[in-house]
Amino acid sequence: MKVWQKRTLIIVAAFVMAIGLLTLDFMSFGGQFRDLNFRSPGVCSALPLTASAEDIQIDRNRSIAYLSSLDRRGLVKGKDVEGTVLQIDLVTDPLRAESALSSAPAGFRPHGMSLYQMGDGKQRLFVISHPEGEEHVIEIFEQDATSRFTHVRSVRDPLLISPNAIVAVGPQQYYVANDKGAAGFGRIAELLFRVGFSTVVYFDGGLTRVAADQLKSAVGMGLSPDGLTAYVAETLGKRISVYGRNPLTGDLTFRQYIDIDGSPDNINIDSDGTLWVAVHAKLADLIRHFGDAERHSPTAILRHSGGETTPVYVNDGSDISAGSVGAAFGGRLYIGSITEPKLLVCRLR
Repeated sequence: MKVWQKRTLIIVAAFVMAIGLLTLDFMSFGGQFRDLNFRSPGVCSALPLTASAEDIQIDRNRSIAYLSSLDRRGLVKGKDVEGTVLQIDLVTDPLRAESALSSAPAGFRPHGMSLYQMGDGKQRLFVISHPEGEEHVIEIFEQDATSRFTHVRSVRDPLLISPNAIVAVGPQQYYVANDKGAAGFGRIAELLFRVGFSTVVYFDGGLTRVAADQLKSAVGMGLSPDGLTAYVAETLGKRISVYGRNPLTGDLTFRQYIDIDGSPDNINIDSDGTLWVAVHAKLADLIRHFGDAERHSPTAILRHSGGETTPVYVNDGSDISAGSVGAAFGGRLYIGSITEPKLLVCRLR
């Protein structure tokens, strides 16, 4: 064998070994080799939907749940789909989903959402949208006389790199979490080596600026009831970053990390400050599930209160796969999914 052939073999072998080690590292980090301890807070039942509900926001004064509704499985298959926002009256029996919008912009593809109550009692709904072939956009809706939401404003900005979660803090003001922040080799480093390039940006009604950076795939956000603490879920950091918030300037000051057993997604916060965190326990299964609906992806919902984090719901995905949000209200836990056209409703003992 010639020298150049030996060198080529060595280079190929080294490359294959590196890929194997990176794959093994990702699978280990992503929880692929872990055993799940199944858990349920009580009896659960499925409410069929026309599309998946990746995010849930609850109007606790009116007992209404709002769902970010989009055929995300269709998107994966390359279909040209549009979505909407659904609403469910949580005190009716049986539960029934209906449209929450009286108008929506063309090409509306909802993702993360946030509710904000204005001084006159009216609600505004802030929704991230990813129109096909266009810039990411924040769509702002206002509640009308019929209690449905009418579109009032669209906001676009270059700092909306890959918006995933949003928290409204005023009639026009909000924070947005970008789940990635790099391209090319930087994106490879972001994924394989879990380098923190994600950001949280703040829109003050006129300008957008970076409020927090060096985050490891920021995919979820929440705000404490007093508005002074912001929480950011980092999927590739397996943690929640906690920030003090200045309500006058919008500045965020890092306080601490909350370690999460798994990769966190959306955060929903109760009126008493309790955090409900959706967690992806096995990232490789999640990726496989996107390509094949028959492959289950585990769903976990954690409760964080008083400095302690406890699992409330854990399942291999046979009940609901790719669970991305958990919201508690009225003695029930509502679980939505990235891909599955249903809502899982569990009684809290």
